Amino acid sequence: MNELFIERMKDLLQEEYADFEKALTQDQEKALFFNINKGDYQSLIEKFNLKPHHLVQDGYYFDSHLKLGKHPYHDCGRYYIQEPSAMIVASLLDLQPGDKVFDLCAAPGGKSCYVASHLKQTGLVVANDINPLRAGILSSNIERLGLTNTIVTNTAPEKIADQLPEYFDKVILDAPCSGEGMFRKLDQAVETWSIDKVKECVAIQKQLIEVAYQALKPGGQLIYSTCTYNREENEEIVSLLLASHPDLELIPIPLQNGMMPGIGYEECCRLYPHHHLGEGQFMALFKKTGNPISKKIPLQKATITKAQKQLVDLFYKDHLTIPVPSYLIENKQHIYAISPDFPVLNRIKILRQGLYLGECKKGRFEPSYALSHTLKKSDLQRYVCFDEEDEAIRAYLRGETLPGIGKKGYGVIFVGDDPLSFYKESNNTIKNLIPKGLRKPY
Repeated sequence: MNELFIERMKDLLQEEYADFEKALTQDQEKALFFNINKGDYQSLIEKFNLKPHHLVQDGYYFDSHLKLGKHPYHDCGRYYIQEPSAMIVASLLDLQPGDKVFDLCAAPGGKSCYVASHLKQTGLVVANDINPLRAGILSSNIERLGLTNTIVTNTAPEKIADQLPEYFDKVILDAPCSGEGMFRKLDQAVETWSIDKVKECVAIQKQLIEVAYQALKPGGQLIYSTCTYNREENEEIVSLLLASHPDLELIPIPLQNGMMPGIGYEECCRLYPHHHLGEGQFMALFKKTGNPISKKIPLQKATITKAQKQLVDLFYKDHLTIPVPSYLIENKQHIYAISPDFPVLNRIKILRQGLYLGECKKGRFEPSYALSHTLKKSDLQRYVCFDEEDEAIRAYLRGETLPGIGKKGYGVIFVGDDPLSFYKESNNTIKNLIPKGLRKPY
């Protein structure tokens, strides 16, 4: 490790530094949280011998020898694998049905997915990342979990705050940081650390925390977090924000199971690997005082054409048993179902919003992978179900076709009760419709 980093950590931890250094040589902890929209998961707790996370509802630790990222239930969106300290951040928010939430730096999506799933498809989560590649991964994870109450954007977050000032009930800023808390997990974090990087991150954090404040509604909550240890990126940012905005106050974070108080701010929380089952993390929870002011925000209008609507209606009639969503928009023949209270976002790159239903193409409608992940068996006229251990599931995930069941048309492959992907049967063959980028070489 960098000698300057060691010197700074010794100054910070004093007599605890030896325990900290020893913890960095130990295996990292693994954890996941369940997608509660997918129903009961008690059988999976027992199957994988999961241990409850001490703080996060629906969060669990699992043995690192289990390859749960390669299990079919992961592909079905049953759970999201997330570092156990980072998992705490979103769980600290007092989420209420219908909340509007802004996640400024959301990729790869753990916090946005946790919030959107716990809102149970109500409200709105605007999940943003400025990096195009990371924003694509964010979008893919939200799709995998079948979340429909989201807008995924790829832009500078201030563009959203400028259009939606004091709009959000909750704001998440998991800020870009020097990554000191990830030294055990990521070799790159060790290799790229420098005092110049710390200073660079501080400059970015100062800008982003102001954007977060601007977007937050009076009466709302803002959670600020980093995966680093130094005061400059943590308590000094808290101090700056409180000094700049007297209408903000800290909400005490309940400390338990090795969670340590902030330095000079006991309401905040610090996590160290020698105290807590997880990596390094800092968290500060704020409330903006005052009463929200009702503002008229332009809302999106339905844009689907009559011809497109006829194609969607016909697909639902021939293949599903549920009504067509009531509020549809289109973008270059791609059809989305959104909530009628989704706001207009001008000149902002939107990767997906609401539920992507599919594409109108050459006089027909082709359903999306995203739509399949929101369906139950009772929603379908045709489906094929396999056990999680069935070789047919691995074959399908590799992109192979399967023998037909004698029922032409679109259906969904299920793993137990969980949808995996649409298929299309013709000539007694089940054609594979898993997107090529999601297929796996099992």
